[in-house]
Amino acid sequence: MEKIMFTLWKPSQHNTEQWRDALAGVRDSLVAAGAKNIRIMVVDEAVAAASTQRIINSAVPLQGVLSLWLDSASLWPGVKDLLTPLSTRLEAYLVVESEPYPEERQARAGRYQVAVGERTPGMCQIALLQKPDRMSFDHWHAVWRNGHGPNAYPLQSIFGYRQNTVVRALSFGAPVLHAIVEENFPPEAIGNPQGFYGALGDPEKCAQRQQAMYESARQFIDFEKIDCIQTSEYQLSA
Repeated sequence: MEKIMFTLWKPSQHNTEQWRDALAGVRDSLVAAGAKNIRIMVVDEAVAAASTQRIINSAVPLQGVLSLWLDSASLWPGVKDLLTPLSTRLEAYLVVESEPYPEERQARAGRYQVAVGERTPGMCQIALLQKPDRMSFDHWHAVWRNGHGPNAYPLQSIFGYRQNTVVRALSFGAPVLHAIVEENFPPEAIGNPQGFYGALGDPEKCAQRQQAMYESARQFIDFEKIDCIQTSEYQLSA
């Protein structure tokens, strides 16, 4: 099995809700094409309050992401054919997914479980990472995964954390990315730094954790290149 992530841009004729429903509407066709564990993430009104938490460096930032698994990435053109009519732009990446720290994740995630097809509570933050020029890939990967990664749960309120190392772009001309990160945050994190850093009612703790995250992240992130976008998440299939 191989995981593929599609970055998507909404057609102008659709509002956000129509577009979300259209993407969800191809679920059965995606399953018929061999897709499993289908997930969509869309920038919509439910995460509008998180707009101040965005970090944008792309001229036109993505508006949605679709991730799925196929028996082989060679099957991706069939998925592309289904998604192309629903997006003004589409980029596809083959990735290797890691879900680290299972004990922390499972301890937090239980209260946010919903049925397949329903909106996951809170928001899913998508971070598009490029390796800084100053670092070799191996050094960058080690700092990200082994240095920064362990800070995710202690310093934030996340209940889901998927580290996706990009193997290669599948679509011609896709922007260079080295990783795509998916982080699930609870409802109180939307537009609220104290909720984001797991420090509700404690501004001092929030400021300390925010600074600690910045110090950790700046070791491997070029903040003039990163896109960090908050979305609503829907798990469409197992």
